Amino acid sequence: MKWIELENYSLPATEESPGIEAFDFSVSKGDICWLDADATEDALLFFKALATLVPPLSGTYRFEGERLDFTRPDTLLPVKKTIGYITTHSALISNRSLRENLTLMRSYADNDLSARIDDRTFELCRHFSIADKVNLRPEKLEQSDRRATIVIREIAKATRLLLLEKPEIYLGHARFFLYDWLLRGLLDQGVPMVFTSDDKNFIDSVSNRALVLHEGRLKEEE
Repeated sequence: MKWIELENYSLPATEESPGIEAFDFSVSKGDICWLDADATEDALLFFKALATLVPPLSGTYRFEGERLDFTRPDTLLPVKKTIGYITTHSALISNRSLRENLTLMRSYADNDLSARIDDRTFELCRHFSIADKVNLRPEKLEQSDRRATIVIREIAKATRLLLLEKPEIYLGHARFFLYDWLLRGLLDQGVPMVFTSDDKNFIDSVSNRALVLHEGRLKEEE
C-alpha cells in the first residue's frame, strides 16, 4: 500500500525557489529516498509539500488512500502528526520549555496541557544529554541542544514518513552517531524516509531509491 501519493503535483514559486513542475511521487513502507537537488531551497520546498506545509498549484495528495483537502487546514493535523520534518527551518516554540515542546502535539490532541514526556522520549533525552534541561526554554540552550530536541520531537512522531536535511551536519559530528542510531531504528521499523545528504557512505548504506531535482523538475533514477 502507498502511504503517501502525489499525482500531477506542481508547487508554486517562492522568493527562494522557482517552484517545481508537475510530478508524480509516492512512498510506501521501507522506501528510503535520497534526494539529489541542485538547489537547497528546491529540496526544502519539496519537503514542505510532503509535510503538507504548502498547498500545491495543482494535483492530488493522497494519504493512506484518502485525498487531502488543503482548503480545510484542520483536516491536515492528523497527517502532520505522523510526518517528521527535520531541516534547518525546523524550530521550537520559543516561549515554551523543552518539555512542553516535546509534548505539545499530544497535549493539543488530548486537550491536556499537563501531558508528561513518555518513557521512550525521556530516554532519548538522556541519550542526547538534555534530560536535565527539559524545563528550560530554547533561548537558554545552545543550538546543538535545540536541534537535538527537534530531532527527538520529530522522530518520536514519524510513523508514516521522515523528511531529513543533511543529517551529517544537522547535529554536528559529535552527535551524528546518535542520530545515525536513531535513524536506523526507524528504518528497521519500515518507516519511509526522504533525505538530502552529501555523505556518500550514509547514502549508499541506507537508500534504496534515488530522486533528482534539477531546475524545478523532479524525476526518479532507474
